[in-house]
Order: sequence, then C-alpha cells, then structure tokens
Amino acid sequence: MAGEMVGCKDENSLPHSFGSRPWLFVMHGSKKKTCTFYDPINNSMEERILPEFLQGKACLGCYGEWILLSDELTRECFFLNTISFSKIYIPPPPDSPDFIDASVSISSPPDTSNCVVVLICASKTFLLVFSLGTTGWNMVPINYLNNNMSSLRCASVIHNERLFIMTSMDETLAIDFASLAKGRMEMTVINRLRLCPSSYSWFNYLVKCAGDLFSIALHSYGRGHWITHVEVRRLELPSKECNEMHWRRVQDIGDHAFFLAGKYGGSLPANLALGAQCNCIYFPLNCSDGMRLYKFCLDDQILNYTFLPENDGGLDRLLWAFPTNIMQTVEEDSLNSSGVAGSEETDSTIIGKDDENKMVISRRWDELQIDLLELLLPRLSLVDCLQFASVCKEWSYASSSVQKGKVWPWLMHLPNLKYGSCKFFDPFYCKEYTLKSDALDAQDHLALRFSKGGWVVITEGNHRVFILNPFTAQVINLPSLDNYIFNGISFMSLPASPDFVVYGFFFQMYGEYVVISSWRPGEEEWVSHEFRSSSPFFPSSNNPVLFQGEFYCLGRKGELGVFNPEMESWNVLCKPEPVHLAVPWYGDEYCHLLELNGELISVFREDDIKKPIHLFKLNQSEMVWKKVEHLGDMTLFVDRRNSIAISPLEKKYVNRIYIPKFEGNRDSKKVIFYSMEDNRYHPCVQTHTVEEPVKCVWMEPNLHLHN
Repeated sequence: MAGEMVGCKDENSLPHSFGSRPWLFVMHGSKKKTCTFYDPINNSMEERILPEFLQGKACLGCYGEWILLSDELTRECFFLNTISFSKIYIPPPPDSPDFIDASVSISSPPDTSNCVVVLICASKTFLLVFSLGTTGWNMVPINYLNNNMSSLRCASVIHNERLFIMTSMDETLAIDFASLAKGRMEMTVINRLRLCPSSYSWFNYLVKCAGDLFSIALHSYGRGHWITHVEVRRLELPSKECNEMHWRRVQDIGDHAFFLAGKYGGSLPANLALGAQCNCIYFPLNCSDGMRLYKFCLDDQILNYTFLPENDGGLDRLLWAFPTNIMQTVEEDSLNSSGVAGSEETDSTIIGKDDENKMVISRRWDELQIDLLELLLPRLSLVDCLQFASVCKEWSYASSSVQKGKVWPWLMHLPNLKYGSCKFFDPFYCKEYTLKSDALDAQDHLALRFSKGGWVVITEGNHRVFILNPFTAQVINLPSLDNYIFNGISFMSLPASPDFVVYGFFFQMYGEYVVISSWRPGEEEWVSHEFRSSSPFFPSSNNPVLFQGEFYCLGRKGELGVFNPEMESWNVLCKPEPVHLAVPWYGDEYCHLLELNGELISVFREDDIKKPIHLFKLNQSEMVWKKVEHLGDMTLFVDRRNSIAISPLEKKYVNRIYIPKFEGNRDSKKVIFYSMEDNRYHPCVQTHTVEEPVKCVWMEPNLHLHN
C-alpha cells in the first residue's frame, strides 16, 4: 500500500562516520550487491554489502536523509530513510526504459502528508506526478515544448512553491506546484541564459541555497568532460528595474558550499559541512582519465581535483547524502557574502611572498659603481629587477635595468571579478604575485584570449574587446562586437608598430567557410571578409600563428589553413597530410601550433596526464610533419589557446613543455611540466591534488611603455 512505513535497520550497511558530513554514494542496481561510499574529505572509499531487501535497487532521487529506490526487476518503488532504515512504499512509475534515467523532484519529506513526487524524463513532453495518499501517477503534458521544438533537461528543483526545470533551449520553466499537484499546468518561461562565449557543452544544475535559487553551468571541453569554466547565476524576482524573473551572474555564494552529482545539487553552510570550504562547488565527473572529484573555488577561479576510485554504476547514479542533523541547522535567511576583500595596494603594484633573510649593509647603496650593477642585473629575476630600480635614484639609471633581467613566460590568471586584479605564477621560481589594475575592475565576466610580447587580448562579456599590458597598465580598446564568436585572435605586430593590425577568425561549424575580421588603429569598427574553404576545415582551439608574413591555423586532424593578410586570401593546404585520419571530436586533444627557431611546430596533447605528448615539425621542402623527439635547448609553454617557445638561460629548464596545471596546494604548489627527456609529466600527481586556473594564459612580461 502506498505510504506504508516499514522499519528494517541494518547498522552494518553504512560506514562508521556516515551521517556526520556530506558523502557521495552509488547503488549499483542489478550489477552488484554492494553500495559504494566515497568520503570526499578523506578521499577514501568503502564498499558495503547491502541488505537483501536493497540489492538490485537503483536510486532515483533523494530528499534529505530519504532516498527513492526502485527495483530494476520487480519495479517495486519505495522511500528509504538512510538514518532509521524505515521504508515508505509508493506505486512504481510506468514500465518504460525511458524512466530509468529520469530525474525526480520531491516537494517535502515522504513522512509528511503533503509530499509530492515529480518524474522528469528528457525524452518526454510531459511530467509524471504522484501525491502521497493517492493511488497512482498522473501524466501532465507540457504543450510549450511541442510548440517551441524544445525538450526537457534533467535539471530540476522545487523552490518557493514552483517546480523549476531547464530545457534544451536553455530556458527555465517555472511551474506552479499547486496546479501541478492537481493535474494542471500553470507556467512561466524564464528566458534562456546567455552562456559564456566559446562554450561547447555543459552540465546544468539547479540548487536552492538560503532562500535563493541558483543555476550552475559546468562548461566542458570535448568528450573527455574536461571542465574549462564554471558559471553561477542567481534567480532574480520581478522588481522595478525588471518586471520578469531573470538570471543574473554572481561572483560568490557567500559562506555556503554547493554539492553537485548526477542530476542533483544541494547546498550547506561550509562550517556545517565538515571539511568543506566556503564559496566552493564540489562535484564528481567521469573524465577520460578516470573519476575526478572537483572543487571549484569562486574566489580565485581555480579548479582542483583528485582521482576517486572507479565507479561501475555511472555518473548519473552518484548522489550526495546530507544528514538530517546538518540539514535541520540550515536556516533560510538571506545570503551574506563572505568573499575576501581585495588588497589595499595601489594600481599596478606587485605583491609577492618572499621569506628570504635580508642582508644588512652599513654602506650607502648609491655608492656602488654602475659597472658592477650592470654585471649583477642579468642574474636577477623580473621581480628582483623591479625592486632593484626602486632602491635609489642612482640605481634606476642602470641603463634600462628592468629589461636586462631574465624574462620568461608567467602564467596569468583572473581571480574573482570583485578584486579588480590578476595573478601571475612564475613557473621557474614557483612564486605567485598579484597585480591590481583598473582595467580589470569589470562588471561582466572576463576571458583571456591571446598574448604576444607582453600584451593580452581580453574580452568582457560578449561584446567588449581590449588589449592590456598588465605591467604598464596601458589599454587599447577595440570596437565592440555584437557577440564575441572568434575561434582565434592574433595581431601582426606589437602596439605602436606601423603595421599593428588585429585579426579575428570565426570558423563555421561545418568547416565550409571562415569569416576573418580585422581592425586597425583609428578605425571605428571591424572589417570582415568571408572566405570559402577549398575543403572542410575544423580548427583547433589554438590561436593562429604569424609565420613568414602569413597566419597559419592548425586543424584538429593536423592539417593547415593559411590566411595571407596582404593578398586577403584564405587557403586550406593539401599538404602536409593530417596527423589523424578522421576529425577528432572537439576537445579530444589540445592542439597547439607555434614557431620555433624559424620552423612550425605542432603539439598534440590530451588532458590526461598519463598520456604522452606528441610533437611534429613541418618539413617545408617536403611539406610533411616530422616527429620531434627532443627540443634541444628550448622550452615550450602551452595553454588551451596560446603557445610560447623560449631558450632559458638555465639548462635545467630546457627540453620541457609547461602546461597550466599545478601539483599541491596554494601554499606550496609546483607547475606541472612534460619532460621530453623521459616522456612523462613531473611531478607525479596521480595521488595528489591537481590545480588548474580556469581563466589563464601564458604571457611574457613586458615593461616597455608604448606611445
């Protein structure tokens, strides 16, 4: 009978500390007789044999300590209390394989009289609704989906007496829950989200937190499900400024932490979710290199992850368990921001961490001879040179002292917008610096698109494009765009050069044509030309490379497309032959192109740091790719869009490829590099935390002022 409660507690079925903090768990249904529990705080796993009455069951959804289970063979359906092990039976949903992977929204605990269960299936244009105390499920059609050629996503939540569901058109349906329980459909449509530019696929979640509703989009890159960006938006209610409900991007979630898994998400105050960090989002994801448990910090915009043991049940079956004693402590008050305030330093100030002992010298610094200073300068790092020039007036005369220092690429990345700053990581000395800049005090999301000679192309939102030298604070504003859709962007030479021109490349998704837009100083808008490709060309995410006066674009198969700016012509070369026979799925590999000692080099690497990196050199006489086994005295720096080659002064850094990932934590992290000497990554990170900024680019510091 529906609603019947049965007690059947088995203490041995749960880990000892289960119930004291959030846990991940998966029930394997008919595949295994066990339940797998993951402790994300201790990064441990426990496998427990299920009581016989739970074997063969799949978990459909949860509410607090209650989980909704269904038997894959008999279709028996019931709620189980994970603390008391009591059961409440409900009628099984319709016998259809479509509902096996459906999502479930539950209005209240099933031991209350007003509990309503809603079943959402992505392939259907209706909802199935069951109210406890009734005898069966009701089908409620959603006519809006048929009229707008849209379908349901599985992201759903019940909030403020409405059922919110995401659609395939990235709209949000807000359905009056009282009408739904009575078999009617009273609905408001919230306009689609304006997602981050250059997003290829994403996972959507809806999360209730402290009286507000949030939408979280996890942007992924390729079939490997490598996360490249995380967007958080809060639902705004109608007001004088806007008379409709709408989503607004936010920079933090205050003192809470979000927990996402499968089709569901939840939130807790971080101080109650023992071991969790506030203003962070935790989620597991099946990637090509295994099951990753991610933590995304909204403050510094950094992803880090550890590897979890393999999960046979699949990602969709993973759920978070939130114990009752924690959930009851959560109060529904307004969200208070707990973001860390930005530093008080003035603009363009470098703040470093340096614990070295300082030598006390009794003589005056300005008494040192300039010739001796000139010998010292080449041995100093960039930051040391900046401090060197500010010691005294005489030292600043040491013939362009800053430019005589050793300069190599630093990894630039953008933390939270509210700080108006960027961070730099020195890969050789493993030091991090913060640079404040008015140009980065933005109202909309910023993205780093390209760097060359110390200048960085940055977009704000979907429209604004500007070029910044972060060390001189010089800004060049480019004409606004209707929508930033460039696959790649580059420029002919550095600003202030007579031939300085910016080029943006947009490739049509089927590879049939390319639109190339250009801007010259003094022009008020972009000038665009469309070119048809001689054969389908599917570009990599790497920016075009200026080589011998032409821009070369690398395709995902390893083919080359060439744009001649003087002739205004575009051509897909017949040679070299592609590295891959078929077009890889976008994001299966990171493909890089760069110039190295007057030659074109292509680099193919996967996000999986257990896989090798493959390098090729273009033999221009034969127009073929030749395998490269050694970089000699050169070092490469590659990120998703940019590639830089240098010859370090210190030999211990040569023959390496640096990537934008770190091993360790924020206090003692080391950049990860691939050694061409032994063909593997260093340091070994299989058992450690990997950290990766989501908005980053390698750039070479440049302190020359350009007029």
